[in-house]
Amino acid sequence: MGLMIIIETEVNPTEDVEKVKNAIRNLFPDANCEFSGDKLRCETESIENFATLLKEQRIRDAARGVLIKNLHGNRIVFFVSKQVATVGKISFSVGDVPLGDIKIEITGDSLPELIDHIAPDTRVQKQSRN
Repeated sequence: MGLMIIIETEVNPTEDVEKVKNAIRNLFPDANCEFSGDKLRCETESIENFATLLKEQRIRDAARGVLIKNLHGNRIVFFVSKQVATVGKISFSVGDVPLGDIKIEITGDSLPELIDHIAPDTRVQKQSRN
């Protein structure tokens, strides 16, 4: 699919860089991270763990809405809560959050199909069971 995922966040002076890396790796375990100045930037090509977390948390419909809303051509950009990621959960950010956000940028071909894969419309599945 030719997928590239770039994950970026600011590391506040009160935060431990390793703990912030771990928060990101809770979502993207194989992310390669580099810290420079007050920014942590990670890259990966795998979205499977993120997809699994969406399913386990039963937030695929919400995720689908966020991903579709933020899909522009061959790019999706959205934000998740850094604080929630520290416990291995996903919470999409809207507005200011206490410890800041984690910016996730997904680029690649066939992103609508990727959205269907990681966040299928579960309402369609429920209707077909009736």
